[in-house]
Amino acid sequence: MDQSPDKLMSRLAYLGLLPFIISIICIWADKTLFGLSAQKVFIAYSAVILSFLAGILWGNAIDHIKHKLSRNALILSILFSLIAWGVLLHSPETYVISILVLLFGFVAVWFAEMKIRQVEKEGKPEGYQPMRNRLTGLVAILHLVALAS
Repeated sequence: MDQSPDKLMSRLAYLGLLPFIISIICIWADKTLFGLSAQKVFIAYSAVILSFLAGILWGNAIDHIKHKLSRNALILSILFSLIAWGVLLHSPETYVISILVLLFGFVAVWFAEMKIRQVEKEGKPEGYQPMRNRLTGLVAILHLVALAS
């Protein structure tokens, strides 16, 4: 079964929500995952995905290195990765703070990426920004659900 890169990108992106959802279910059920608390697994996965998105921002900046916003995007991408790393180093007792910081990071990286794509007037791949908008909204909701748990 051959599928277009856009469909593959979309499917993989939405499948990336599963670890968030599984972690939340385990939080509700008071279960562990891989011998770790479900809260810790949720935070670790969230930090990894935030760093991944920061890498996408870095790549976008490199693709448009001559643009004035490129410098800001490079700096922001490193900042978002450092934020994610810092959350991983935090003590488990700071669960609420960690979730809030990660939630802020997801919204901030989405906003930065959207701003850069608007300035560049680039829409490739075509369905990327609408997909990112939906995914960021869903990830934000999942973080709020994790907070409520």
